[in-house]
Amino acid sequence: MNKKSPQSAFFSLILLSMLLFHLLPVIAGSALSWNIQTVDESAHTYQSRCPIALDSKGLPHIAYNDLRVEPNRRQTGLVMYANWNGTNWKTQQIAKGITLSLVLDDNDQPHILYKGSLEPLMYASWTGSEWDIQIVDPNFTSYGSGVVALDSQGNPHVAYTDGITVKYAVLNGEEWTVQTVAQYEDVEIPPKLSFVLDKNDTPYIMHSPSSYVYFPQDVGIQAINVTLATYQNSSWKIQPLSLPPPTGEYGSLVVDSKGGLHSIFTKHHYVSSESKTVLSTILYASWNGTGWDMQTVVSDIRLPYSMSLALDSRDYPHIICSSNEPVYASWTGTAWDMQATDVSGYLAVDADGNLHVSYLAGSPMVVTSLMYATATPPTPTPTPYSEPQSTEQEIIIGVALVLAVIALGLGLLLYLIKRK
Repeated sequence: MNKKSPQSAFFSLILLSMLLFHLLPVIAGSALSWNIQTVDESAHTYQSRCPIALDSKGLPHIAYNDLRVEPNRRQTGLVMYANWNGTNWKTQQIAKGITLSLVLDDNDQPHILYKGSLEPLMYASWTGSEWDIQIVDPNFTSYGSGVVALDSQGNPHVAYTDGITVKYAVLNGEEWTVQTVAQYEDVEIPPKLSFVLDKNDTPYIMHSPSSYVYFPQDVGIQAINVTLATYQNSSWKIQPLSLPPPTGEYGSLVVDSKGGLHSIFTKHHYVSSESKTVLSTILYASWNGTGWDMQTVVSDIRLPYSMSLALDSRDYPHIICSSNEPVYASWTGTAWDMQATDVSGYLAVDADGNLHVSYLAGSPMVVTSLMYATATPPTPTPTPYSEPQSTEQEIIIGVALVLAVIALGLGLLLYLIKRK
């Protein structure tokens, strides 16, 4: 049996220490650390809507639902609003109905779109002392949904669907002007759409004339046809997205500081021809001026039931996906960084890059608590998810480990030299 020389033993230890140091960046960082508060202990999870918006100071505002049990035991939904003043939460009851959408104006005053108790589409704005409430569409249905946005003059615009028709409403003075964007006779539109105004007040409405459903494996999971409606030259231009057709969630449409559009989608697939388990891939799309760029954010996760997209001050996207295995993804500038998270819901990002999430801590159709969580994500780095950056503590431990190996090697070398 060949004996190693003292020099070869020493160099073997040096190589081992280099290998240990090289492996340090592969150690995954810890999950996001959330600071969690209870906003309202008697919120209601009906339709799970609790949109969040941040004001000019980075303080959160949340619209949500509560539930009142009348003397005749009939349950009545309540539209609620909560805001954090820096010290505590203040909550207000606005009206009977179901919350749909929330936006803040340049004066940090809230504007809320909701379904009224008798089903009309309603709009409420805070004047500074009271809520100004108006009817947007008296013929709205309980199966519809909508989104409110404010133009550069602070005027509200609403995109909504009543089940078979996509409509667009604008407040002109005291009256709402309503247009029909698209109408389908044979297929009902799912109660979901996404809507933004760009920096030129051009509206963009993303919707689909069909919804995702499970299909038998011999048929396969069918794609849905998502379309984008844009108002140009006094008419609506409706065109399919030039993207791989999604088979699941779509929307969370947002606009960046340059007027570019961003959105997220999912594609589903069966694990195998024998397995009925469905896995999902989250896709991110951004408009480059002439077409859509598509990226895969994460693949093969459990079926997500909601996703939220927000941009930071650099127009970098941040995504939170709600599922049995919630994930948070952020763009570093060159790659997607993934973090495990036990918080998921509606996402907003402040000017400093801090995350703000509103969510409901309960199962559907129960009274539960409205929660608010905030966290500071790891500093973005140009490293892919498979090789995340080491934390400072990990580097210190690693350097100490390497030095210990080198010291051990030197001691062994001296010992072997003396014996020789």
